[in-house]
Amino acid sequence: MRNTFCSCILIVVLTTPALADPKSTNTQPRAYRSLGTCLASPEGFNSKLEPVNSGVAWTTTITTVGHIDDRGAAAEIGQAVDTASFGVGPRMHMPGAHAYKDTFTAAISKSEKDGSSTFRAEAISGTFTAGPNVGRGFTLSSFELKMIANDNGTDVYVTNESLSIQTFSLSGGVKFDRICVLTVWITEPR
Repeated sequence: MRNTFCSCILIVVLTTPALADPKSTNTQPRAYRSLGTCLASPEGFNSKLEPVNSGVAWTTTITTVGHIDDRGAAAEIGQAVDTASFGVGPRMHMPGAHAYKDTFTAAISKSEKDGSSTFRAEAISGTFTAGPNVGRGFTLSSFELKMIANDNGTDVYVTNESLSIQTFSLSGGVKFDRICVLTVWITEPR
């Protein structure tokens, strides 16, 4: 039976003028919280963003907290819960709960065309701290989110309208694709 592993990494985003302006003197990190759901597929996705083999696909619900400094260095801790694989065919993925920590580099860009802000998380690397993969390292490919609102000092970023497929790699060679729907709340220090 093919062994597949869960991914439970939600890389969260932060926005701040300090990220856009490297000369900023603000040294307090920005705090955030995030929620998301990912659909993982070890055999990839078709052009309709459906798992190629739904019998080995599963979902992961994630929540994280973290911070980012004025140079874009981000660190987070998170928890995730995986479902068992679903759909047609034999079930290949067991349900499970996980905890993890990771780091990445974040960048914010503003469009001159329409003024919208985009957050980009560069390749993420981390370690599982609890659950079936405790002690194992992982990486996640880069991705982008769009800012949709600012509410009383809190910026809200979400998955943009063109969902991207991310690649998750677990130490030891396990690799699969996933698509996530993410919401992140970033709060400026008081």
